[in-house]
Amino acid sequence: MKKLINFSLYDAGNSIFPMLVISALTSSYFVNHVAANEQLGTALWQLTIGLAGIAVALVMPYIGNKADNMINGRQKLLRLFSLICIFTIGLIYFVLPTQDYVLIALIVIFFGSITYEASNSLYNSIMKDCSSDDLTLSSGLGFGTGFLGGTIILALLLVTLVLPEQNIFGISTDNYHHLRFAHIILACWFLVFCIPLLYFSKFDQRASVSSTKISQKVKSLLWNNGLTNTGRYLLARMLYIDGLVIVSTSIGIFGTSVMGLSIGQILILGILANVAGAFGCYLVGAIFKDDKKTVVVTLLMLSLIVTAISINQDPKTFMILTVAGTFFAGPLQSSSRVIMAKLIPNEAQGLGFGLFTFSGKATAFIGPVCAAALTFLFSQRLGFAFSIVLLLSGMLLMLKVSFKKN
Repeated sequence: MKKLINFSLYDAGNSIFPMLVISALTSSYFVNHVAANEQLGTALWQLTIGLAGIAVALVMPYIGNKADNMINGRQKLLRLFSLICIFTIGLIYFVLPTQDYVLIALIVIFFGSITYEASNSLYNSIMKDCSSDDLTLSSGLGFGTGFLGGTIILALLLVTLVLPEQNIFGISTDNYHHLRFAHIILACWFLVFCIPLLYFSKFDQRASVSSTKISQKVKSLLWNNGLTNTGRYLLARMLYIDGLVIVSTSIGIFGTSVMGLSIGQILILGILANVAGAFGCYLVGAIFKDDKKTVVVTLLMLSLIVTAISINQDPKTFMILTVAGTFFAGPLQSSSRVIMAKLIPNEAQGLGFGLFTFSGKATAFIGPVCAAALTFLFSQRLGFAFSIVLLLSGMLLMLKVSFKKN
């Protein structure tokens, strides 16, 4: 139980990166105050996320395999990449609201994204070692706590920095100093909540030393006279995660530049969405144990919601749809990692989740780059709507995956 608590607390810390850095606070700050204009800023942001995805896809299977081959290697490498990611979050403080800092901001986000994805993959790989017998519930608790952690820090930022005319720290709003300082708070938040898992949880992972080359290990997992069940699953996930990346990296930008919401309103929306995401994870994790069905249903619902957002003109409706989308996105991600954990042997969880990350990032440039091109050439609505194609494609392929619940 202690490990499961520490596992969940880590999610409360690391969830700030996709929720606030990628999707809301940092992305909105970059697009609206650092880049030359909103359209170019959106395209550059999406392109950077795509390139970081390619980089992490290439290295993560090797990192995961290395973690399997070391005594307690998954925890040791998780510690390393988590600390580097925390450092990059803090560096955003030094990005001033001027075009001179566009390249610096994109470089920081590039390396922050890589280290976040690496740490998150290693975090997923120790889930079985931290979980109860009910893996679906354990995963849901972790994801749900992550959403709640995002809710709490968002509320704190609003009350202390964003909304008051005179914030409690006495920090000037000149050059958006208060928004930049928020990244120091975010870095500290991540650090505090990752410490229990990284330094006070004991694992008994043995080194899985083998003379088999990593290429042969990968082949045996994915191909046996055709795609294995694991291979079919990762192919389906490759598509629908690309679609989810477009949504998650663009929703904050879409809200500010298309719907006209302020950064403060985006943060309030983030709070409501996080509460909905936590509720979705807890509810589905506790009641629904068929993870394949959960993935298929949530993908269908997300596709319908993204379609509605793309054609909607009303800011209030946008906020309602975003909250509803997060309710389904949480269980989608939670059940996705449960399926992978059950498909892969315990001694190969590092490599397995390295491939899991690969499946989410190998073609990550396609989604964001296509969305960036459609945004730049036509409109942000069309770029955002491209995610629907990927979500539905992944859902259809997921129907062919033969996965039996435990």
